[in-house]
Amino acid sequence: MYKVIKNKGKIVEAYQLGSDNPVIKALMDEGKICDIGNGRYEIHSQEAVTGGSGGEKAKAGDWIKVDSKGYPYPNEKEYFEANHGHIEGDTFEQFPKPLSAWDAKLEMCPEIAFLVEKKGLIIDETSSDRRYMAELWGTTEVAAEDAMLVFYSVSYDMAGNITDCDWNFVERSEFDRTYSVIG
Repeated sequence: MYKVIKNKGKIVEAYQLGSDNPVIKALMDEGKICDIGNGRYEIHSQEAVTGGSGGEKAKAGDWIKVDSKGYPYPNEKEYFEANHGHIEGDTFEQFPKPLSAWDAKLEMCPEIAFLVEKKGLIIDETSSDRRYMAELWGTTEVAAEDAMLVFYSVSYDMAGNITDCDWNFVERSEFDRTYSVIG
Protein backbone atom coordinates (compact mmCIF):
# COMPACT_ATOMS: atom_id res chain seq x y z
CA MET A 1 0.00 0.00 0.00
CA TYR A 2 1.09 3.53 -0.65
CA LYS A 3 0.87 6.19 2.02
CA VAL A 4 -0.68 9.28 0.49
CA ILE A 5 -1.83 12.67 1.64
CA LYS A 6 -4.05 15.30 0.12
CA ASN A 7 -1.91 18.17 -1.06
CA LYS A 8 -1.10 20.37 1.89
CA GLY A 9 -3.15 23.48 2.49
CA LYS A 10 -5.51 22.53 -0.30
CA ILE A 11 -8.21 25.11 -0.73
CA VAL A 12 -11.46 23.67 -2.08
CA GLU A 13 -14.89 24.87 -3.03
CA ALA A 14 -17.76 22.87 -1.54
CA TYR A 15 -21.52 23.22 -1.56
CA GLN A 16 -24.03 21.77 0.88
CA LEU A 17 -26.90 19.72 -0.50
CA GLY A 18 -30.27 21.12 0.46
CA SER A 19 -28.97 24.69 0.64
CA ASP A 20 -30.01 27.49 -1.69
CA ASN A 21 -26.69 27.53 -3.51
CA PRO A 22 -26.31 28.66 -7.14
CA VAL A 23 -23.66 26.00 -7.86
CA ILE A 24 -25.95 23.21 -6.58
CA LYS A 25 -28.76 24.67 -8.70
CA ALA A 26 -26.53 24.79 -11.80
CA LEU A 27 -25.41 21.18 -11.25
CA MET A 28 -29.06 20.17 -10.92
CA ASP A 29 -29.96 22.09 -14.10
CA GLU A 30 -27.15 20.19 -15.90
CA GLY A 31 -28.50 16.85 -14.61
CA LYS A 32 -25.33 16.17 -12.59
CA ILE A 33 -27.29 16.22 -9.33
CA CYS A 34 -30.84 14.85 -9.18
CA ASP A 35 -33.27 15.41 -6.31
CA ILE A 36 -34.90 12.01 -5.74
CA GLY A 37 -37.15 13.20 -2.91
CA ASN A 38 -37.24 13.03 0.87
CA GLY A 39 -33.98 14.98 1.19
CA ARG A 40 -32.09 12.44 -0.94
CA TYR A 41 -30.04 13.06 -4.07
CA GLU A 42 -28.21 11.22 -6.83
CA ILE A 43 -24.78 12.63 -7.59
CA HIS A 44 -23.49 11.80 -11.08
CA SER A 45 -19.78 11.56 -10.29
CA GLN A 46 -17.23 10.58 -12.92
CA GLU A 47 -17.07 7.02 -11.56
CA ALA A 48 -20.88 6.70 -11.34
CA VAL A 49 -21.32 7.92 -14.93
CA THR A 50 -18.69 5.41 -16.08
CA GLY A 51 -20.55 2.69 -14.14
CA GLY A 52 -23.72 3.55 -16.03
CA SER A 53 -26.23 2.68 -13.31
CA GLY A 54 -27.32 5.96 -11.77
CA GLY A 55 -25.76 8.35 -9.34
CA GLU A 56 -24.09 8.10 -5.97
CA LYS A 57 -26.61 8.52 -3.16
CA ALA A 58 -26.32 11.48 -0.80
CA LYS A 59 -28.62 13.35 1.52
CA ALA A 60 -29.41 16.92 2.45
CA GLY A 61 -26.59 18.24 4.63
CA ASP A 62 -23.89 16.28 2.78
CA TRP A 63 -21.34 18.33 0.87
CA ILE A 64 -20.51 18.36 -2.83
CA LYS A 65 -17.14 19.06 -4.40
CA VAL A 66 -16.49 19.23 -8.14
CA ASP A 67 -13.51 17.47 -9.70
CA SER A 68 -11.21 18.93 -12.37
CA LYS A 69 -13.41 17.53 -15.15
CA GLY A 70 -16.57 19.18 -13.80
CA TYR A 71 -18.10 16.11 -12.15
CA PRO A 72 -19.61 16.52 -8.67
CA TYR A 73 -18.87 14.02 -5.93
CA PRO A 74 -20.35 13.74 -2.43
CA ASN A 75 -18.71 13.98 0.97
CA GLU A 76 -20.76 12.82 3.98
CA LYS A 77 -21.54 15.74 6.28
CA GLU A 78 -19.70 14.31 9.30
CA TYR A 79 -16.56 13.44 7.34
CA PHE A 80 -16.50 16.74 5.48
CA GLU A 81 -16.95 18.88 8.58
CA ALA A 82 -14.31 16.93 10.53
CA ASN A 83 -11.76 17.31 7.74
CA HIS A 84 -12.35 20.83 6.42
CA GLY A 85 -12.21 24.30 7.91
CA HIS A 86 -14.46 27.07 6.60
CA ILE A 87 -12.62 30.08 5.18
CA GLU A 88 -15.47 32.09 3.66
CA GLY A 89 -18.46 31.60 1.39
CA ASP A 90 -18.03 28.26 -0.42
CA THR A 91 -14.27 28.14 0.26
CA PHE A 92 -12.78 25.61 2.68
CA GLU A 93 -9.35 24.38 3.65
CA GLN A 94 -9.00 20.61 3.54
CA PHE A 95 -6.97 19.30 6.46
CA PRO A 96 -4.39 16.85 5.13
CA LYS A 97 -4.00 13.49 6.84
CA PRO A 98 -2.12 10.37 5.77
CA LEU A 99 -4.24 7.73 4.04
CA SER A 100 -3.55 4.39 2.41
CA ALA A 101 -3.97 3.84 -1.31
CA TRP A 102 -3.52 0.95 -3.72
CA ASP A 103 -3.23 0.53 -7.48
CA ALA A 104 -2.72 -2.37 -9.89
CA LYS A 105 1.08 -1.96 -9.76
CA LEU A 106 1.02 -3.31 -6.20
CA GLU A 107 0.58 -6.88 -5.05
CA MET A 108 -2.73 -8.03 -3.60
CA CYS A 109 -2.92 -6.98 0.06
CA PRO A 110 -5.32 -7.79 2.93
CA GLU A 111 -7.30 -4.58 2.40
CA ILE A 112 -7.98 -5.32 -1.28
CA ALA A 113 -8.74 -8.98 -0.49
CA PHE A 114 -11.28 -7.73 2.10
CA LEU A 115 -12.89 -5.48 -0.53
CA VAL A 116 -13.18 -8.42 -2.94
CA GLU A 117 -14.45 -10.88 -0.32
CA LYS A 118 -16.70 -8.64 1.78
CA LYS A 119 -17.42 -5.40 -0.08
CA GLY A 120 -18.16 -6.66 -3.59
CA LEU A 121 -15.14 -5.24 -5.39
CA ILE A 122 -14.81 -6.85 -8.80
CA ILE A 123 -11.43 -6.74 -10.53
CA ASP A 124 -11.64 -7.52 -14.25
CA GLU A 125 -8.06 -8.01 -15.38
CA THR A 126 -9.20 -8.32 -19.02
CA SER A 127 -10.43 -4.72 -19.17
CA SER A 128 -8.38 -1.55 -19.06
CA ASP A 129 -11.23 1.00 -18.95
CA ARG A 130 -13.51 -0.99 -16.60
CA ARG A 131 -10.92 -2.76 -14.44
CA TYR A 132 -12.68 -2.12 -11.10
CA MET A 133 -16.37 -2.21 -10.23
CA ALA A 134 -18.17 -1.94 -6.90
CA GLU A 135 -21.37 -0.75 -5.29
CA LEU A 136 -20.43 2.55 -3.64
CA TRP A 137 -22.67 5.37 -2.46
CA GLY A 138 -25.72 3.37 -3.56
CA THR A 139 -24.71 2.93 -7.20
CA THR A 140 -22.37 0.86 -9.34
CA GLU A 141 -19.09 2.67 -9.83
CA VAL A 142 -16.46 1.70 -12.38
CA ALA A 143 -12.84 2.78 -12.68
CA ALA A 144 -10.05 2.22 -15.18
CA GLU A 145 -6.95 0.11 -14.53
CA ASP A 146 -4.85 3.16 -13.60
CA ALA A 147 -7.28 4.33 -10.90
CA MET A 148 -6.25 4.49 -7.28
CA LEU A 149 -8.28 2.87 -4.51
CA VAL A 150 -8.04 5.25 -1.56
CA PHE A 151 -8.84 4.10 1.97
CA TYR A 152 -10.27 6.85 4.18
CA SER A 153 -10.40 4.50 7.16
CA VAL A 154 -9.84 0.81 7.93
CA SER A 155 -11.20 -0.85 11.08
CA TYR A 156 -9.60 -3.92 12.68
CA ASP A 157 -10.70 -6.30 15.43
CA MET A 158 -8.52 -7.24 18.42
CA ALA A 159 -6.87 -10.02 16.39
CA GLY A 160 -5.88 -7.60 13.62
CA ASN A 161 -8.51 -8.77 11.12
CA ILE A 162 -10.15 -6.14 8.95
CA THR A 163 -13.78 -5.61 9.96
CA ASP A 164 -14.74 -2.63 7.80
CA CYS A 165 -13.36 0.15 5.67
CA ASP A 166 -14.39 3.40 4.04
CA TRP A 167 -12.88 3.71 0.55
CA ASN A 168 -13.46 4.87 -3.00
CA PHE A 169 -12.00 4.87 -6.49
CA VAL A 170 -10.07 7.99 -7.52
CA GLU A 171 -9.49 8.49 -11.24
CA ARG A 172 -5.73 8.72 -11.93
CA SER A 173 -5.48 12.30 -13.19
CA GLU A 174 -7.64 13.48 -10.27
CA PHE A 175 -5.43 11.50 -7.86
CA ASP A 176 -2.25 12.98 -9.35
CA ARG A 177 -3.70 16.47 -9.08
CA THR A 178 -4.94 16.22 -5.50
CA TYR A 179 -2.71 13.69 -3.67
CA SER A 180 0.99 13.23 -2.99
CA VAL A 181 2.60 9.86 -2.27
CA ILE A 182 4.50 10.19 1.02
CA GLY A 183 5.83 6.67 1.48
